[in-house]
Amino acid sequence: MRERGSATILALALLLMIVAVGLAVVAATQIVTARTRAVIAADAAALAAAPMTFPPLGVQTPLAAAIDFAAANGAVVTSCSCPVVDTFEPRSVEVEVRLATHVILVGDVAVSAVSRAEFVP
Repeated sequence: MRERGSATILALALLLMIVAVGLAVVAATQIVTARTRAVIAADAAALAAAPMTFPPLGVQTPLAAAIDFAAANGAVVTSCSCPVVDTFEPRSVEVEVRLATHVILVGDVAVSAVSRAEFVP
């Protein structure tokens, strides 16, 4: 039996497997990076909104502050629990953001993150 050229086929199959694994690693890295960016945007939005819940410090609404900081980080606020409280009691805000990104082999993906911040006047 002549098996001439079988090494070429095996080498090509191995090369295709390496490329497939490489593309999968790139896709996973893009998703993890997008998730990290979403967490950063949610943290920034929550930290910006928290002081705005205290009326003397509120130069804008807590929601507006959250939207501004989320947008500065490439995300969109999907929910904001940011009640304005007139007392000197501690208060918490919770902001959820969504960040859209393009992932190789998958297409457009939206990742979400939620962050909470507390403000003590």
